[in-house]
Amino acid sequence: MKGNTMQLLALAFAGVMLLPFSLGGVFGAYLAGGFIAGSETEPLIEWARMAFVYGWIFVVGFGGYRAYAVALRPDNLDGLLTTVSHRDVIGGLVLAELVLWSAFFLTVGSAATVAFAVGAGSLLTIPALLLTLCLLLATGIPAGFILALGVRNAGVRSRLLSRLRTLFLFLLGIGYFALIFTNAFASVLEPIYRVLAPTPIDWFGDLAASGLGIGASPLRAIGAVGFTGAFVVVAIASLYRLAAWLWYADGVHITHEAERSDDGASRFQGLSKVLSQPVFGVVAVDWKRARRSPISLSFALYPLIVLAGPSVTAVQTGEIGTGLPLWILLSGTWVSGSLFALNVVGQEGAALPVTLLSEAPDRSLVIGHVLSGALLIAPVTVAATVIAGILSPHSVPVAASLGVSALVLSAASGAIGTGIGVVFPRFEAVSVSRSTKAIVPSAFAFAVYSVAVLVVSLPTVIAHSGIAGHALASVIGVNRLAIGLSGTLVSAVFACLVGIVSMYVARDRVRDYRLG
Repeated sequence: MKGNTMQLLALAFAGVMLLPFSLGGVFGAYLAGGFIAGSETEPLIEWARMAFVYGWIFVVGFGGYRAYAVALRPDNLDGLLTTVSHRDVIGGLVLAELVLWSAFFLTVGSAATVAFAVGAGSLLTIPALLLTLCLLLATGIPAGFILALGVRNAGVRSRLLSRLRTLFLFLLGIGYFALIFTNAFASVLEPIYRVLAPTPIDWFGDLAASGLGIGASPLRAIGAVGFTGAFVVVAIASLYRLAAWLWYADGVHITHEAERSDDGASRFQGLSKVLSQPVFGVVAVDWKRARRSPISLSFALYPLIVLAGPSVTAVQTGEIGTGLPLWILLSGTWVSGSLFALNVVGQEGAALPVTLLSEAPDRSLVIGHVLSGALLIAPVTVAATVIAGILSPHSVPVAASLGVSALVLSAASGAIGTGIGVVFPRFEAVSVSRSTKAIVPSAFAFAVYSVAVLVVSLPTVIAHSGIAGHALASVIGVNRLAIGLSGTLVSAVFACLVGIVSMYVARDRVRDYRLG
């Protein structure tokens, strides 16, 4: 962590962002304590039990995710297993997670506990709540590890699960973001709560509320402590066994057979007839890299996060507003230019010396990377923009104008990105997942490119906006279509001019590039 400056900055940023939420949580705990002090006692114990069952689900869920994605894949695992036993490794990993979670629970949790006790007027609540939080971690974190180990053991032994792993993770990610934007967590968590409510997990609520006098059962509170002890003993034995099964397993091996052609162009015969051989070679290599390692292009998903909000709103309301086609246009334009053209020199990697020694490398690299993204993304962007525009309150001619804008901007965005990527290249690979590294565009290139795309797209966005477009048409006294076409024309001129200048800079830099 010390050697990764970006990770340290990200952690510091996350800590700063969590600070106001933490303070809000402490204040909320104080208000909750005051509410309990002035309320009837009958339903409060049920609420306490429910809160701690859901808290346990949260710890198990996120602890299991971290175990699956990070903790169970330590660096140099094979080397560790030759020096210490698997019991020491899994024990150290679980303890490390417990320390990490405790850093938050025992700071913010302690402050919230004191605030709650002050609000409720019961100081005896402080030790009871702190003990409950500790027991929650002592059972939840190992349970998450057990779930993660079970999933990983199934994956290394099942050929079918190994083949479907990427698809499953993709669907899981889509489902997670869908839950966030639709606020449908209750529909997923409620069945899990119903399963856990009759179990000793429900007793944690009695232990936490034992100092409040709201009807908590002393036997259940004592049972929560005893359950934790028994669970930890069983969890330790299970963790040892599951870790041994996972780390000492041979695992299944999947081989992929593919037909090889002489020149690699059999799948793109039509394209190879249109493009020159060097340019076609760059396009084919880009597409093959994307197919073999799609996770290396995960940075192109950033605009989809912005697009998710308007899309979910359209699904929830059943209506497509005038803004959604514009969001689609902007997102498609950004992805089209950033996918391959934003790091023309850097993404060549070890092949860069050979590439620079080829005939006219500037032309083949720059034009090839521009076409790679445009041929893939531009048709999708145009189709999605036109369909959303037709289904929105926009008229059909205005939707057609949006389609023209989408075509021009998504085709020209790659040209805009080439010069920016050559001026701010990145040559070193960075981690795009726990086990995968790839050469991606630099953060500064991302920022400059995003501003450039926004600026050249601004005339189209303003002209086709439901509010600004109508206002301009009313002030000038012309048809709304004329405003839309004007915005399309201005954006097209801007995009072409910026793209030509950017491609000139890119070709000049590549032509005169010297290694070392």
